[in-house]
Amino acid sequence: MSEPKSPEGGADFQTTETSSAIRPLAPPDVIDGRYRVLGRLGAGAMGVVLRAEDVFLERPVAIKIVAPSKDPAVGQRFVKEAQALAQVRHENVVQVYAFGPFQHSAYLAMELVMGESLESIIDAHTRQGTTVALPRAVALLRAVAHGLDAVHARQLVHRDVKPANIIVEKGTDRPVLIDFGLARRRSKSDPRISITGGTPSYMAPEQAQDPDGTRVTPRADIYALACTAFELFTGRAVFEGNDVFTVLAAHLRDQPRRISSLRPELTPIDDVLFRALSKVPQDRPASAGELVAALETALGRVDARTQSGPRVAVLAADGGLRRSLVRNTTSALRGHGHQVSCDTAESAAEATALVESGGYDLLVVDEESADGRLAELVQLARARHTNAEVLILSRDLPATTLALGDVRVRHLVPKPVNVHMLAAVIGRLDLVKRLA
Repeated sequence: MSEPKSPEGGADFQTTETSSAIRPLAPPDVIDGRYRVLGRLGAGAMGVVLRAEDVFLERPVAIKIVAPSKDPAVGQRFVKEAQALAQVRHENVVQVYAFGPFQHSAYLAMELVMGESLESIIDAHTRQGTTVALPRAVALLRAVAHGLDAVHARQLVHRDVKPANIIVEKGTDRPVLIDFGLARRRSKSDPRISITGGTPSYMAPEQAQDPDGTRVTPRADIYALACTAFELFTGRAVFEGNDVFTVLAAHLRDQPRRISSLRPELTPIDDVLFRALSKVPQDRPASAGELVAALETALGRVDARTQSGPRVAVLAADGGLRRSLVRNTTSALRGHGHQVSCDTAESAAEATALVESGGYDLLVVDEESADGRLAELVQLARARHTNAEVLILSRDLPATTLALGDVRVRHLVPKPVNVHMLAAVIGRLDLVKRLA
């Protein structure tokens, strides 16, 4: 692997705007004699990210190319990102493969993580009126914390920890911390980056007031991780406002709202997050791992009433149907006075993973989304929770009954779904009577 090098403080890789700016790249262009361009992953003001293949090692890579600029700070920031990444080896931190000059700029070859950002995952749940399942949320936070602690062990501060900078790998659910363009060594300062670095919704107070780059320590990343955890658990930011300045001002002077104001069942973690969001860095947990461990301990004390309340899993491939089922199922159960936790799946494989992660009181399945695994899902739900109930939506009730074989299901609802019928069926569930 080529180690990123920056002769004479990175001067070789400072970008300069010239008449021969970077030409558009497309297949089958090759960068540095070994990276064959396959397509574009994204682009922004700072440059472009390409999907490519290392033709020698035959592995996929992501190539970041910084856009030419007259501002030398742009090139220095890019060098900083390469140097920061090269020092960390951890499965939850994106790995750098090579760094070098390219045309009138520079390129960075990195591990290609195929998946979606944590921000996208949170947004998808928010649109459905749900939040990420607690077991999955905690597992993601735990892994990110391990990666962040590895970064801090190298005397680096990421400075832009947020859901958009965490990619969750498809198939493995491995979260990977990316975008180290703002990272810096604790022993150095770069005022130009410090003034503008970071994202307001996750920015620690000391980072927002850091004109000379000397006050930011790993505890600024702990603060940002706590903001990320708050959003992961609730779908909402700690501080909200109509503009950047309002949000920054809130981080500087306002006390964070308690997470229980949005999710009463999470009252046990109020104090943990409140401490991690302290305006005083020294009052926060000393490490990311310590923060997540405290969250896990507190979550073990979640109110027994909430724990015994209905947990619902909904399987529907169609987004509109899925949202409707979540909305109407949770509304019907809450109408009977219950707190409801609802998780969703788009495929039988996702539903299987959900049900295996913990017992659900109610499994709502669109038969057309079950991929022929309807009976298997029902049996798994009942194996994980003795009193699990199942509600199946079907366009052909006799065929569905036949497909279930010896597996008996009492509650079958014909499609298209009539919301009044759905509410009536839910009202007859044993779990409603059991929790009355």
